[in-house]
Amino acid sequence: MAIVCLEEPDKPASLRIVAINPAAAQVSDVPTAAIGKRLDQDFPEIAKTRFPELVTEVLRTGVAKDLGEGPGVYSPDRAFTVKAFPIPPNYVGLVFEDVTERRKSEQALRETEQRYRKIFDASTVAICIFEPETGTLLDANPRFASMIGAGTATELLGRRLESLGMWTSEDDYAALIQQLRRQRSIREATVTYRTQVDQVRRALVALELIEVEGLECVLGIFWRV
Repeated sequence: MAIVCLEEPDKPASLRIVAINPAAAQVSDVPTAAIGKRLDQDFPEIAKTRFPELVTEVLRTGVAKDLGEGPGVYSPDRAFTVKAFPIPPNYVGLVFEDVTERRKSEQALRETEQRYRKIFDASTVAICIFEPETGTLLDANPRFASMIGAGTATELLGRRLESLGMWTSEDDYAALIQQLRRQRSIREATVTYRTQVDQVRRALVALELIEVEGLECVLGIFWRV
C-alpha cells in the first residue's frame, strides 16, 4: 500500500508520495526511498501517464476507483493492478497487487484451450459435447455435423440428441446415461441416428463424463459403422 498527497489542486502530477510499504514498493517499482518525492519532479515517466489524473479524480469525487492493470515502468515483464481510495482532506491510498503469475497462468490456459480447439475442429472422428439430462448439444466439431448431415456444427448447437434420432428410445438413452454415471466412461456403445435427409444409420460411440466450467457434460466420440 502507498499514500500520496496532492499538493497543487490544479496539477495532478503534483502528487507527492508520503508513505509506501515494502510490498507496494516491490510491486509498483517505486522504492521506499521515494517517500517525500513528487511525480512531476522525480518520476517524469509516471507523470506522463493517466495515473495522476485518475488518482486526482478519486480525491475530487471521494469515490474509490479501480485504476486498472499495467506493466511496471522499470520491470515491464511484471504486471500489477492498482486500486485507489480517498483519504480526506487531500490524500489518496493506493493498493497494489502483483498479478504477473496469475496473468501468465491465464495466458497458458488460453493457449492450451486454443490448441485443444484446433484438435477438436480438425479431428477426423465425430465429436460432440452434450448435457446429460436433456441431451442438449453444447458443442460439436465439423466431422459430427458431417455425420449428421448438417451444414455446420453451429446449426446443431442447442438441439437435443433425440431430435437427431439418436438412440432408439428415451429409455435406451436414460439407461446409457445411468451406466455412464456409474462407470464415468463407456468405451463402446452402439447408437442409431437419423441424418438431416432422414437416413437411418448406425455408429459406435465412446462416452466420457466431464466437467466444463462447473457444468456436468458428456463428451461423445462417434465412428460410423
